[in-house]
Amino acid sequence: MGFARLNRPWLHFLVLGLVFYAVQALLLPEPKTIVGPLNPMQVSGLRAQWQARTGQQPTPQQLQRLMNTQLDQAMLFQHALALNLHLQDSMVYQRLIRNMDFLERSQGQSETDRFDEAIALRLHLDDAVVKRRLIQLVEQQLLLDDPPPAPTSKAVSAMFKARKAALVQAPMYSFEHVFFGQGQGADATAAAARIRREGLQIERVRSLGAPFMQGYQFLNQTPEQLRRHFGQQFVTALVQAALDPDVLESSAAGQWVGPVMSIYGEHLVWLTTYVPARVPSLVEVEAALRRDLVYKAQKRQLACLITALRAGYDVQGWVSDSAAANDEASCL
Repeated sequence: MGFARLNRPWLHFLVLGLVFYAVQALLLPEPKTIVGPLNPMQVSGLRAQWQARTGQQPTPQQLQRLMNTQLDQAMLFQHALALNLHLQDSMVYQRLIRNMDFLERSQGQSETDRFDEAIALRLHLDDAVVKRRLIQLVEQQLLLDDPPPAPTSKAVSAMFKARKAALVQAPMYSFEHVFFGQGQGADATAAAARIRREGLQIERVRSLGAPFMQGYQFLNQTPEQLRRHFGQQFVTALVQAALDPDVLESSAAGQWVGPVMSIYGEHLVWLTTYVPARVPSLVEVEAALRRDLVYKAQKRQLACLITALRAGYDVQGWVSDSAAANDEASCL
């Protein structure tokens, strides 16, 4: 009785159809979405951008890497469209509505209707702001679906040791000054002699100097900041004075330095505090180091995820080189 039920022509056709469909899907998979190649105008634009940034023409290898990046962005844009991210983001929504208002189309319609018409007109495909936003969204989605592992305490400690020299905090100087312009060197020398003779402090000396446009008090300034204000000669003299043991001993109450030459003239400097250069502790910089490690891990993970995504697209014009091959191998 059971075999008789199976002996039905329609059932045979159904089974054969399912088998044919499975074989067709196996032997004739759905074609991949094509991305690229870049047209000559796009390639010329990449050359011009490189030259504007570097002042030189890109080498063939550099140009190919620029093209690869552009093609990857085009692929990510297509992937964002496939995920319908353009229909889900409020920034894209508002951008397309503004575009419709600029074109003065669909006057009197609701925002929803204007957005739907913008999509129907395919305005989202040619808007650079929308493209950048969708690429950003799809990158975030890739990392959300497959995030890199969080940095370990061991990795943070290793980065701290590797960066210790770069983490040194520059010395800082706090001071007030009395300014003497060009040609007033004799006045500056006489004022310095009077200061030392009478033991004057800054309050008694301010009236002896000339106006100074950048102000008279500078707090917690690094040598680089002071160099921008006063020039290297001023910084050199101040650094040497701050390293003098006598200055260091009395810097809490204030110590006169000078006359000191700057790019403007001469200065009598009332040095109030000097904080020597120091290496911060791991606790002080741990959060920043951890953020750097997270950023690097996400950047590396995103590169690997884009490599994997590329296998599902027909990206025409993307050419691997030795650096790209090494990156791809490290993702395995």
